[in-house]
Amino acid sequence: MKTRAEVDAELARLEALIPQLVEQYPADEVVEAFAAEAETLREQPPAELAAYVDGRLDCMLASAGLIPGDNEGEACG
Repeated sequence: MKTRAEVDAELARLEALIPQLVEQYPADEVVEAFAAEAETLREQPPAELAAYVDGRLDCMLASAGLIPGDNEGEACG
């Protein structure tokens, strides 16, 4: 993925996938399954979007209650 639009499209796909993963996997395996789905995006984002990608992925997981949220960082949104 090279453009912000491509990155955002993949982030939207991943966010939409979370409910399916929650239904398909035991609770302790959902984050691992999500990480596997997000691997390409997390490992190969454009350099200028790396922090954005990490933040959005973390926000998705926190919003779904899969990881603790960060009360000190920027709001997810």
